[in-house]
Amino acid sequence: MTVKIFKGVWFFSMLGLLAIFFYIYAGLPETVMLWDFPEQTTISRSGLFYSFISTIAILNATVYLVRQISAKEGGFTSWFYGMIATLNIFFIAVLGFIYVFNGGDRYDYTRMAPAIYGSLILVCLWLISWPVIKIFRKFSTN
Repeated sequence: MTVKIFKGVWFFSMLGLLAIFFYIYAGLPETVMLWDFPEQTTISRSGLFYSFISTIAILNATVYLVRQISAKEGGFTSWFYGMIATLNIFFIAVLGFIYVFNGGDRYDYTRMAPAIYGSLILVCLWLISWPVIKIFRKFSTN
């Protein structure tokens, strides 16, 4: 049952990521600035597109690989679906920052920090949760 729930969460996070990515891609300039400290780093809009699409595709395709490899252990599969969903949420936050950073409007970029750091903390907590679950299961079965 939990596998189906996490699979749905992963699927909708992937759809949301793709929808937001295509929306943001349409509004980006030809030269996208990624950051400007300590020196300015830019990438072409098509370079950003292909690098993000390939990263998203590879990460989300690993779900099918893990599902085939660990078919016996449903707990890891559901955890992995959740892990990829949290990574999708992190990519949504990063894309939002890139969009705002290249928007040309005056914007206080520190307001994006809670979204980026919050999604990064969510990814870290999810990574830590699997060993905690395994330790809990080991001691609870004895």
